[in-house]
Amino acid sequence: MKKIARAIEVTRDYFIENNTPWIVGYSGGKDSSLVMKILLTALSNLPAKKRKPLWVFYCDTGVEIPVLSSYIKKSLSDIQKEGKELGIDIVSKAIKPSISNHYFVKVIGRGYPPPTNKFRWCTDKLRIDPIQAAIKNTAGSSSSIVVLGTRYDESEERNRILERHATDKKHVFRQSGHNHTSIFCPISEFSTDEVWLGLVELNNIKSININRLSNIYKLISGECPIVRLPDTNPCSKGRFGCWTCTVVRQDRATKNLIDNGFTDLQPLYDFRQWLLDIRDNTNYRCTIRRNGVKGLGPFRLHARKDILQRLLETERRSGYKLIRRDEISEISRLWQLDEDSDRYKEDYENH
Repeated sequence: MKKIARAIEVTRDYFIENNTPWIVGYSGGKDSSLVMKILLTALSNLPAKKRKPLWVFYCDTGVEIPVLSSYIKKSLSDIQKEGKELGIDIVSKAIKPSISNHYFVKVIGRGYPPPTNKFRWCTDKLRIDPIQAAIKNTAGSSSSIVVLGTRYDESEERNRILERHATDKKHVFRQSGHNHTSIFCPISEFSTDEVWLGLVELNNIKSININRLSNIYKLISGECPIVRLPDTNPCSKGRFGCWTCTVVRQDRATKNLIDNGFTDLQPLYDFRQWLLDIRDNTNYRCTIRRNGVKGLGPFRLHARKDILQRLLETERRSGYKLIRRDEISEISRLWQLDEDSDRYKEDYENH
């Protein structure tokens, strides 16, 4: 496919232009998987003087769908190993948010409502901020190039964002709010079909198992095929994300996994649905915000305690480790702060 050959060529040429650090955002999904295949192909066996480290970051939010999280961590290890075999100095890292920004510390400790489209606090706290901090620690004060599998074909909103941040250099975009960071998207003009075709075509890269990846998409989407493989049929859609996500009304990814035999995810699915149901319930939410303005405020303390107990029960029923001991300690500390604070009021009438 000509697009693949061109993407490999553009990637190699851009990589050797200068010594600017390259950092790859890897989610384990089809787009970032194709980007990794392109990178490993493009950078293999570069002359010694042209080499530089390639950092691969996976953002471990702590609330990724467990089945997908284990697959991603295994593929990260395989990518690093194969990269070194190809003469590429790869350093892979699972980047985590600070304890104060962990999902359950925010929701159960501080009383944050689960994210909505209008208040999507999780994107910054769980993904962007930790990655930017890791980039700064890696690249120092100098510039850096972040490689992503972002594409125009994904949605109208994504198209608008890419067009707004486009530069004169093809496939290179500005990073909003971070002047020292450029975004390189080698597959920005690929369609979904072309992504799968590219994954099949670059079969020289073994660390990303196309059959396993396509089967995961089949399990989480139930939609296939678009590209026929020798052993299985990949599916085009599916969400590699958080099992707690309440930005979407229906968690089809987890539900499809349950329907396909991963029944131990049922307690997680039920907990997430209950969290969505109580999100705007005034029996659970304060009627005054922390700034003193009347309106839906944080979860009440009794609600936060109820959420924690239900989460621990969900953990017991599913067998998955869902919350750590240090998170519970931080949650207890935040509860005590609210109990001792004159500014925290559960009802406007009592203010």
